[in-house]
Amino acid sequence: MYNIRLIIYFFLLASFCACQQPLNRLPNIANSTHKDLSISSDDTTLVTVFQWASNTSKNYVGNDLDPVGPWYEAALPGREAFCMRDISHQCIGEEINNHGRQNLNMFTRFVENISEEKDFCTYWEISKDNLPASVDYENDEDFWYNLNANFDLLDACYRLYLWTGNPQYVEDPRFFNFYRLTCGEYIKRWQLSADSIMYREGIMNVRGDENKKRFKGVRGLPSYEESVPNLKVTGDLLASIFRGLNSYASILSLHGEKYEASKIRRKAEDYIQLYDSLWWNPKTKNYFAYCLDDGTFKEGGTNIFPLWFGFVHSPERIESIIRLMETKETNVEIMSYCPLLFYRYGKAEQAYTFIQKLFQNERCDYPEVSSALLESIVCGTAGLQVKADENKIVTYPQLTKQTSWLAIENIPVLTGKISLIHYSNYKTAIVNKTDKSFIWRAVFPGKLKQISESGRALKLFVQKDALGNVSTYAEIICPVGEMIVLEGFN
Repeated sequence: MYNIRLIIYFFLLASFCACQQPLNRLPNIANSTHKDLSISSDDTTLVTVFQWASNTSKNYVGNDLDPVGPWYEAALPGREAFCMRDISHQCIGEEINNHGRQNLNMFTRFVENISEEKDFCTYWEISKDNLPASVDYENDEDFWYNLNANFDLLDACYRLYLWTGNPQYVEDPRFFNFYRLTCGEYIKRWQLSADSIMYREGIMNVRGDENKKRFKGVRGLPSYEESVPNLKVTGDLLASIFRGLNSYASILSLHGEKYEASKIRRKAEDYIQLYDSLWWNPKTKNYFAYCLDDGTFKEGGTNIFPLWFGFVHSPERIESIIRLMETKETNVEIMSYCPLLFYRYGKAEQAYTFIQKLFQNERCDYPEVSSALLESIVCGTAGLQVKADENKIVTYPQLTKQTSWLAIENIPVLTGKISLIHYSNYKTAIVNKTDKSFIWRAVFPGKLKQISESGRALKLFVQKDALGNVSTYAEIICPVGEMIVLEGFN
């Protein structure tokens, strides 16, 4: 596999050098004849990784005529199915790669299948035939399920709304019913409220003879970790509940239900208090990962999900977990979360290293890898965020010494596309190819003295991230069809 990867790498590199514009000639991102998603840079490695990821992602797209409707593979290769955890992670990368139809259809299939008969679970994995994947499902009383999944999917739906502005993710009755049941009956049925979760049983809601169950003990795993026995509660479950509740509160706010939203956010904060008071191990400067049936705590893994879901707020503890992420060996699924996390905390060099590691990994054929690489480059290296609730586009370049400039054209966002180019970490241009104006928040690293547009100084705002890294931003309206250039000065 690794030799094949090297062949692909050098083939793509040769193709890039032969077919792309000279490296000293920057693209004209305002050119209206450019229609497709594309990347340009003097960094041939980044270009090669992006092109490989885009092509690989396309190869996993299924047939629209399959019974399930538009879909892409998001599970172990060859299963011809998609899994809740995988699509929750892959969805933004796939949206970037023009697979929005598939996202909406696949998420709809999950939310519409929540039921009391399954104890307010849905299906863990759905096949192209629009059936629960037989490898994970026997019947409604006997199937594989990780309890994190409802909350992870809920959060992914909200993130998809922010990226696309598609109201179906927050208004469709099937989606809203899933959110309501997940944050209500699902929490009750599985004893997941903050004041009772530490007293729950590891195996719950078993009906009939457990010994006759094909999936005994895994119908309601309290973790995404599937190899540790006797789990009762885990840090990644607490983190996913926290994030799911906060996303539900944001959706309620969109509906004008401010009071109910504030109640939900207060419930979410209870999980942080629980986690910080009971789960931190001062000896190892790490959080425990698991609480077992006998009440003992155990470390394990990299604790990546508490960071992924924004569950850890202490700068010292975040730094400690990040150091572990850099050194601990992990599987490719967990590694695929790493680049974007490093970018989130201002660790661009480490993020770039993990992009390379993912690309070179012997299990790079796992569909999650290509999606994660696309998101890592667009949302990490190029620092793109989309906030449909504010009609706002955010950019924050984190170019390393390997990348002098980076252009990505025709990124699907909101009601259309945008193109952008980072001439450096302090100069960015953007073209609005959607059908209405939006606010552009251009963020640059450090505390700057000025951000200007065509010589006109804009009002400055200074902010800090969770680790205290300072950045400066300005906001400007981007009219349809126009290219705007903003530059920051120390």
